Amino acid sequence: MINSLEFLVCPECKSPLRQNTSSEIECIKCENKYVVKDEIPILLPLDLEEFKVLEAEYHDNEAHQYAEINMINSYHVTHYNENYLKIVNSLNNKYTMLEVGSGDGNDANRITNNEITVIQSDISFEMVKLAKNSKRINSKTIFVVSDAEKIPCKDSSLDAIMIVGALHHLPSPISFFKEARRALSANGIIIIGFEPNSWPYFTIYPCIRFLKKILQLDKYTKSQHSGVSVGDQKTEGFSYSDFKLFLNESNLKLEKIERIWFLFGFIHTILSIINSKLPKNRSIDLPIRLQKVIIFIDDFILSIPIIKNFCWHWTLVVKKNDTE
Repeated sequence: MINSLEFLVCPECKSPLRQNTSSEIECIKCENKYVVKDEIPILLPLDLEEFKVLEAEYHDNEAHQYAEINMINSYHVTHYNENYLKIVNSLNNKYTMLEVGSGDGNDANRITNNEITVIQSDISFEMVKLAKNSKRINSKTIFVVSDAEKIPCKDSSLDAIMIVGALHHLPSPISFFKEARRALSANGIIIIGFEPNSWPYFTIYPCIRFLKKILQLDKYTKSQHSGVSVGDQKTEGFSYSDFKLFLNESNLKLEKIERIWFLFGFIHTILSIINSKLPKNRSIDLPIRLQKVIIFIDDFILSIPIIKNFCWHWTLVVKKNDTE
C-alpha cells in the first residue's frame, strides 16, 4: 500500500507530516494537526474562507448524483476528455500527477498508465470518499481533501497537474496557477480541461434565467438536486485574454489550446436543465451516433477563425516558462 505521507506536506508551511494516530496527522514544523477520516487526510487550511466552505458543503450534498446531473459520462464530454487523458497516459512511469478538483474520480479513473502515482484531491470529503470507493485502473492512487490554492505537495515534486471543470469554482484562479507552478517540476505540465468560455455568461445564461422566471419553471417543477454551487453562481467564465493574463502573471506558457463545443453548448445546456428536473436515474441524452455527427460539425465550425473563440469551453496544456 502506498504511503501518502511520502507525497503530502502541510498546506500552510509545506513541511513534512507525521502520523500521530490512525485519525490524526501533524506538521513537524508548525505543529498544525489534521484529521484523517476513512484513511483520507483532510489537509485544509485552518482558516478556510466561507466561499470554499460553501463549495465543500454543496459538493458533499451532490456527490452521489453529480455525475448524472452534469452528464459528465456522456459521449460529447468523454470524447474530449480522452484527448488530455492521452497526455497523462503517456507520462513517464516514475511520474507523479495531482488532480485538483477530482470530484468522484471520473477522470482519474480513466488513467490506464498503472505506473504513475496519482494524487486525487478535492475540497469535498464526500467526493473524495466516493472516488476512493470507486472502481479504478491505477492502483498507485492517493486520496486527500485539500484546497486548490494551498496544494499540500512539496516544491517541484509534481510532474503533472490536472484540473478539469474546477478552475471556475476557485475564488482566485491566479492563486492556483502560482501555487501549481511552485509544486511543478522543471518540465512539468498543467492540464486545464473543460473550463467555460465567458461569452455565454452575458448572453445565453441571462436569457435562460429570464425565461425560467417568466415560465415559473422552478415553481412547478422540483429539482433533484440542491441548486447551484457558489462557484457556479459567481463565475463569469474565462476568455482567451483571461488565460493569457493568468499565465503571464504566473510565469507559465501556453503549449496547446483546444476549443470545445459550439452547437453542443446549446444542446448540453438544454439537456442539463431538463435532467435537473427529472427523477433520479432518469436522465436523458442524445444517441451516440447523433452526438458524433454534431461533434464533427462543431469541430469544423470552430476551425473558422472568426468563430473559433465562440466555443463554449476551453482545454489548455501549459508549462513553466524557460526563463525563471
